[in-house]
Amino acid sequence: MPKQITELEIEARIAPVSIRWPSSAIHWEKLKKAVDAIRVLVAVVDANCTATEQDPDLSLEGIARKRVEIGRRALLELSDFAPQKSAESAVGSAVSLFESRMVDVPKPPSSIAEVALAQELRTHGRAQQSPIGFVLNHLNDGRLVGAVLNAPGFLSGLEGEGLNVVRDRARSALHPEQVKHRKEAEEALEVLGKGIAAAQRMILARTETRIDRDDKIRDIREPVPSGIAVSIGT
Repeated sequence: MPKQITELEIEARIAPVSIRWPSSAIHWEKLKKAVDAIRVLVAVVDANCTATEQDPDLSLEGIARKRVEIGRRALLELSDFAPQKSAESAVGSAVSLFESRMVDVPKPPSSIAEVALAQELRTHGRAQQSPIGFVLNHLNDGRLVGAVLNAPGFLSGLEGEGLNVVRDRARSALHPEQVKHRKEAEEALEVLGKGIAAAQRMILARTETRIDRDDKIRDIREPVPSGIAVSIGT
């Protein structure tokens, strides 16, 4: 009989870092709920398999067949997992919100003194061996960034692509909190995806099944149909 899955193992293998996720926003709540739902699904699979294995009316072949069916149902649910989709949607909305708050760059100079300073800054930058490197090393200087971004690129020695790079980097430098929030949300979504993959492996092992190249789920003892390669779970 395959090894039963403990609660400790489920928590250790499916998004263990989620215990450190905050609950400060909707997308974090959705991510946590998705992790909980994955863990519950694996626990239910294990409980159903245990009940099947303890059924005195079933033969070994009958137990194997029921385990395959348990695995099929769970893997089908996991392949289009509603809590995961909900979390992905929430993270997408959060990322869009973070990015919408990162559009501000220093405004163009307005006074005569500011215009003169902006001109001097561009001239100084253009005289550097690497104008773009100079600007990128001074992104915390709003006057320099504004002078470069609010004028044609050739005035500061930058090509069109160089301006785009400076603009993107400036957004990050000027909005560190939004960048941090976006990164954390995107990384958490990756953790969730890995949790789904871990759950799939656990379900395959517990139900002694595999997924062949034709996407059919079969008992690991069942011969591979002619012309079809084994894919996952062996």
